[in-house]
Amino acid sequence: MSYNLELQKINLKLNSITNPDDKIILLKQAILLADSNNDIEWGFDFRLELINEEVRTSRCIESFPAFTWLLETYDKNPEIFDEKELLWQYKWLAQASYRNSNIEKEQIEKIFEDLKSRMTKNGYSLRGYYSVIIGWYDFIGDIESMDAYIELREKDTRDDMSHCMACELDIRVESELKKGNVDRAIDIAHDLFVKKLSCAHMPFATFCKFAYYLNKLGDSRAADFYEKAMYELKKNVDEEDQSILSTVSLLINYLIYNDREKAFELFEKYSPWDFNSEDSLQFDFSVDVLNLFNVEGSRKIRISATHPLYDDSGEYNLKDLYSYYYNRALDLAEKFDARNNTSFFSKLLNDELKN
Repeated sequence: MSYNLELQKINLKLNSITNPDDKIILLKQAILLADSNNDIEWGFDFRLELINEEVRTSRCIESFPAFTWLLETYDKNPEIFDEKELLWQYKWLAQASYRNSNIEKEQIEKIFEDLKSRMTKNGYSLRGYYSVIIGWYDFIGDIESMDAYIELREKDTRDDMSHCMACELDIRVESELKKGNVDRAIDIAHDLFVKKLSCAHMPFATFCKFAYYLNKLGDSRAADFYEKAMYELKKNVDEEDQSILSTVSLLINYLIYNDREKAFELFEKYSPWDFNSEDSLQFDFSVDVLNLFNVEGSRKIRISATHPLYDDSGEYNLKDLYSYYYNRALDLAEKFDARNNTSFFSKLLNDELKN
């Protein structure tokens, strides 16, 4: 079969698939085909598409080598490709870098600086770059620096590299919730609540955060936000978008203290996405589900065959699951805190143990 005919067949298949996992498998085949025929243009396009698909999963495995190839190929062939095509994916990879506990802080900082340089070189404002840095400070628990960069971002120009307005607003809401400023957070979130601003994950993610943080504060309004989050999950969220795992885990955590049977139901449905997920998602999921299993006894649970504790009988000792998630969370907390020079992740774990 000729190369062009094989390409045509692959593109037809890609257009007919919606599941990101299936598309990634096919895109890896397409990349091998393009590379074996020294076709850097198709290799470039397929890698961009692969990254876009992996964004819709809970992991970041294929995207790092794909993006390294893209940067090297662009730098060697700037007359063929437009660097602007890479920058949106670069923003996601920059954020994915710090969610991986094995990437050193110095390397993360180099990625941030390279992204900043390439954005300014292409005539973009720093607004999109600031959103990446805001995410970093949120990640390490430095709310003061997070707020300082939110202020810088709000003063800069909106352009094609800016996060969407709904996502920008959501991170402002999260900052206030983490500080315990619930009424202030509610005021800021108004345009998300009425869907004047929305995106693929908003206001679903915002409702989840309100349910989680208000529940921790003992605020009875948490229940209303939980109901709103569940409505969005059922009606308006892409059921194949695995990147919502850390947000769904907030709902599981809420339910542990309000409706344990429903918590088990969500765990059974979404825990398969935890397999091979990013380190930070594994940590978040482990902490959020931990107290679901902190009781004596056993029960039938539908667990994916990919789970390390999978048993054909379907019967699990709950304390065994507790130990598994605790040990995983502890290991990742130690790795992230050592890398970030903080105690933030250990504190998150210890705070959950106290509940």
